[in-house]
Amino acid sequence: MKVFSPTGLRSLFLSVLLLVFAGRLAAKQALQVKYQDWVEDRDRIRVRSWYAEAETKLGPNWTVEVVGLVDVISGATPYGRPPTETPSEWLVEIEEERRAGVVTLATGKEDYDFSFEFGYSDEPDYLSRSYALNLSKGFAEDTLSLYSGLSFTDDEVDSGVPGGPGLGIRAKRTTEVMFGIHRILDPKTTLSLNLTYGRPDGYLSDPYKQIGRTETLFPGDPIRERQEFYLYPENRPAGRETFVAYLEAVRYLERLDASVESSYRYFSDDAGLKGHTLELQWFQRMGEKFVLRPLFRHYLQGACDFYRTTLDGSGINPSTQPDGSFPYYSADYRLSRLRSSTYGLKLTYFHRPGLAFDLAWDRYLMSGRDGVTSQLAYPDAKVLTLGFQVEF
Repeated sequence: MKVFSPTGLRSLFLSVLLLVFAGRLAAKQALQVKYQDWVEDRDRIRVRSWYAEAETKLGPNWTVEVVGLVDVISGATPYGRPPTETPSEWLVEIEEERRAGVVTLATGKEDYDFSFEFGYSDEPDYLSRSYALNLSKGFAEDTLSLYSGLSFTDDEVDSGVPGGPGLGIRAKRTTEVMFGIHRILDPKTTLSLNLTYGRPDGYLSDPYKQIGRTETLFPGDPIRERQEFYLYPENRPAGRETFVAYLEAVRYLERLDASVESSYRYFSDDAGLKGHTLELQWFQRMGEKFVLRPLFRHYLQGACDFYRTTLDGSGINPSTQPDGSFPYYSADYRLSRLRSSTYGLKLTYFHRPGLAFDLAWDRYLMSGRDGVTSQLAYPDAKVLTLGFQVEF
């Protein structure tokens, strides 16, 4: 991966902040700024993120929201060779930056709300443009809302990175459609359900990920015969279908001056990958100035049909330039049978009406469940988040 420029990073972040603060000249409504530091154990990956969001009124019925994001990624990550006790044998050093922005225009009329969103994300080896339309309608004095959305993502992937298939810039496109419902059951309880169907197609492999196979050189030669472990670019299908169901319930507990938010997310695709996410958040008010929010999230995933640690014994003859056609294979541990848990605390301080500060710390733990993939492949991480929000 290409090395980032610190000067370019600072310039971009200043540009994002200038764009955000410029909204104040046009009847600014709100500004939110956050910094997050994701640090994996054992000197794996570190991600530092700067995030700024602003919202401005454009007239009586229109608002514009601008989001700017900078990620700086560094550290070491698996690239396909089975893990050993020597990290340099199976981890590759990376250092890069990602710059992204999203602009959302929204309006409402009577019981309808409509929004259009454009997103842009740029990395040295990945360019993404996204478009989304969302429509909602309220019923029964807005105690019932129906949502629908359509999004399209147009990506360009550089497959010529080290270890990649060297196919040049490849296209990846994703279309998603979403339907949802939000219901206020009583003054203290809400329930939401969202269903999303997606169709990614094009270059869906990760050009940095490889998979190995043991091969015999000079078979039959009593002197030169030996075995070598060769790496090949992974090969994921050129087309995919995904489905997501998300259920959320929120309950206000008046006697405790608290609220609880619980959710369940189900994910599946046509390659056998299935995931289940349970999340629970408790928002506890402490006096007039503070809210404490404990969080717990648990994720269970089944393995993808074409996940393997190596190609040994598979009968597959890999290609040095796979094109997304059968047979498929990947040694990416993120496609294996695994579990992860996140627990953390967030403290929000309301300094005055319209001005709040927050501090959050999370612990992320991941482990494999297939009994084959080495536990060394799965990272644990600590996450620190700082932020503030001001309204005008």
